[in-house]
Formats: sequence, structure tokens, C-alpha cells
Amino acid sequence: MTTTITRPTTLATTPREQALNDMFTTALEGGIGYWSVCSVYFWGVEVAGRHESAIDFIAIIEDVEDEDGTEYRIDKDVIRIGTQRLYKHLINLGDEANRYHLAAMRDFNRGNWEDLDADADTADMVVQFGLFNELRYA
Repeated sequence: MTTTITRPTTLATTPREQALNDMFTTALEGGIGYWSVCSVYFWGVEVAGRHESAIDFIAIIEDVEDEDGTEYRIDKDVIRIGTQRLYKHLINLGDEANRYHLAAMRDFNRGNWEDLDADADTADMVVQFGLFNELRYA
């Protein structure tokens, strides 16, 4: 797969943009490593010698559980869509839903940034729902 990669250039300036970046980095640095390998990972912009969170973050991963080794691009749209799909999925589960993940997705989708608490498992599910519209790996 030939993919043109552009390094991030746009700072995350709003709480929502920061939350999207946080979910992305949590997934890449702790959530999805058991089913994928990352070949490209850009999360920030260099500002005055420091890395700051970007909104145009990007990663290219290979699904190592797929015998074809399919590559996927993860960006803000995958994370945004994944949070929406996961939230809907958890609501549909009703009493069966994990309360921690449900609370995280409720806070994310309602813009409750102060109380947002999502771990690597939550971020993994966000990526899977963003890419596949389902939870393939657990």
C-alpha cells in the first residue's frame, strides 16, 4: 500500500481536539499493540523545541491478526467516528455495557472534558469501531 504521509502542522487548540489527540496517542502507545504494528506515527507539532499535541495526527498500522497484513490509516476522523460508534454500541448493550467505557464515551461525546477518563482498552475499542465498525479483537 502506497500512502502519502504529511507530518502534522496544526496544533490542537480546543479541549475537544486535545481529547481526540489523547485518545489517539493512548491507542497507539498502549491500546492496539496486541493486534497491530505501527509503521508511521506522528502525534505532535514541534513548537519552540517542544512537541505539542496536533489535530492532524496520523498513524499507519498493519493488522498482524489479518493473514493479508492489511494496512490502515488512523487519523482524527477514525478517532471521531470510533467514539461515536462505540458510544452507540455501548448504549445498545444496556445493562451489559461496561460502565467505565460507557462513562468515558458519554463524557467524550457530550464534551465533558473535565471528567473524561479513558484508558488503553477504551482507546483500543475506539480505533476498532472507527476502522471496522465492530470490536474484532479483545
